[in-house]
Parts: sequence; structure tokens; C-alpha cells
Amino acid sequence: MTKGFSSCLVGDIGGTNVRLAVADLSEGTPRLSLPKALPHAGVATFEEVVERYLKELDGATPDAIVVAVAGPIKNGEVRLTNGQWFLSEKALRERGFGFARLINDYAALGYAVEHLKGDDLTAIGGHQPGVPGETVGVLGAGTGLGVAALVRDAHASAVMVTEGGHIAFAPVDDQELEILKVLRTRFVRVSVERVLSGPGLANLHWALGQIGAVKTDTLTPEEISRRAVAKSDPLCVAALDRFCGIYGRFAGDMALAFGARGGIYLGGGIAPKLLDELNAGTFRRSFEDKGRFVGYLSIIPTKVIVAPYASLLGAAEAALRSLADLGR
Repeated sequence: MTKGFSSCLVGDIGGTNVRLAVADLSEGTPRLSLPKALPHAGVATFEEVVERYLKELDGATPDAIVVAVAGPIKNGEVRLTNGQWFLSEKALRERGFGFARLINDYAALGYAVEHLKGDDLTAIGGHQPGVPGETVGVLGAGTGLGVAALVRDAHASAVMVTEGGHIAFAPVDDQELEILKVLRTRFVRVSVERVLSGPGLANLHWALGQIGAVKTDTLTPEEISRRAVAKSDPLCVAALDRFCGIYGRFAGDMALAFGARGGIYLGGGIAPKLLDELNAGTFRRSFEDKGRFVGYLSIIPTKVIVAPYASLLGAAEAALRSLADLGR
């Protein structure tokens, strides 16, 4: 392996747990072993979580470390909202790693695209052929709304990380215009993340209640989803259906923006839990509803990433690419 690096500790910091694994880089294709989720509640630093994990490996330190984080990384440093952890590549190198890199969590999913196949993905709205070898867009609703892409041509590929989740929410019908008006009483600016995320689902539920003059309880996104799936609450059903429509339309917009004829892959914590609802039709209809560009969208596959360690695979791929660059 380039620069003598053959192993890499890969990590993915989520809202509740840190997932870690060791990636074997020696053969040019990353292979994960010993994946483990460790809670970070009450843990003062990320380095403490690493120490706990490495202790189970008899303290052996892999050659390199790459960690996927949800947050803006600047000059190799990031401060996380969850737990207020501060991470730096410099501190990780000082811990004993020969190479250290922090990457965006959706960059990790972008890097993972090359390694996802078969049961790692679940098709939404049928099995469209796509165009093999072309760009794949990656986006996902969860705590927020992440957007990235694996940009490909005949010669190479690269991951593009964006802040696409913060573009403006664009209504397409009278009800969505009313939703926008209501949400503008709560937010100075209504980004698409305000309606397409866990908190966004709660915002939609509240706004629809305001529009219909329906007295609503303050519900968590999980409770709204549960009632909608059980069809026990009409307002929750309406909120989730509107959510799936906005999700599909935004996915289609990103397919157009990236020229993602290779596919659109959904990450995040919500899509894997709502496979039946996303497959009910609203998502795919909204995805393809692009006027003159229906034909362009109709061949593009939409898939949910269900592989449990996709971000770790992506972090390992990022390690391979970074270390290869060091050897040039």
C-alpha cells in the first residue's frame, strides 16, 4: 500500500453512536472488519471512543484514520453540534495515526457508491436501467438534508460535496404555497431542509394543521410516521404523503442539477424506515414530473442505501484515494 499504509480505522459519527471498523487497504479494494457501534453519550472526546475501540483490538493502532462527520470541516478541524466534540486531523496524527482525514458524512456516502451493489440497495419505483458509469447523486433526509454526488466520466470520478439541502423550498401547487406562507411565520427563510428532514416532517404536520384550522398536538417525527403508517391520523397521513412527494421532486431536481443519469441514491435515517411509503407511488411520480424532461428522468434509477456500514466503506475508499495521491 502507498506510503506503507495497509490498514485504516474508519469512523462515522452519528447522532447517538459512533460506528467504527478496521479497513484492510492492502489489496486496493477496502474490506471492513470488526464493525462496532459505540454510544457517545457522556463521553468527553472522540479520542476516548477510539481508545475504547482500540482496547478491544489489544491497543493496536491502524496506520491511518478517516472519519465521516456531519458538519463543516475547515482546515482539518470540525466542531460537532452533538456533544460539542472538537475533532482535528492534527490531534489524530498526534495520537499515533500516520495519516488522518476528516470528511463530510455525505462525502463518505458518495465514495461508497463504487462499492454498493445487490442487497446494499433497494429500488424505489421500479427498476430503471440508468446509464452505467455516469454520475450518481446521493442525498438523504435525516436530522438535516445532505446532498453530494459521485461525479464520473470516462476517465475518472470525484466526490462533490454540497450544501444543497439549504436551497430554497420551491412550492409547486396551491397547498405548498400555503405551507410556505405558514412556515414563513416561523422561519425567516424556508429552505428545503425545513420540510425535508425529521424536523421538516414535524414542520409539515404543523403547517397542514394551521392551514386546515385543525388543532394539532406537538408530535415527534417518529410519532407522525407511526400514525401515518398505521393510518390512524389523517393529518399525519397527509403530512407523510406530502413529505414523500417533496422528497421525490427534490431528488429529481438533484438528478437534473448533477446530470445524475447513473442514479439517485437515498441515504439518511428516514428512507430505510419508510420503504413501503416511498414505494407507494408519490415519490417516483414526483421524481419524474419534470415537464419536458420526463424522458430524461424516467430512465434514472432511484434507490435507498440499506447497507448498514455504507459510510464506513466510503471512508475507507476516501482513505485509498488520499493515500494514492500522497504517493504521486
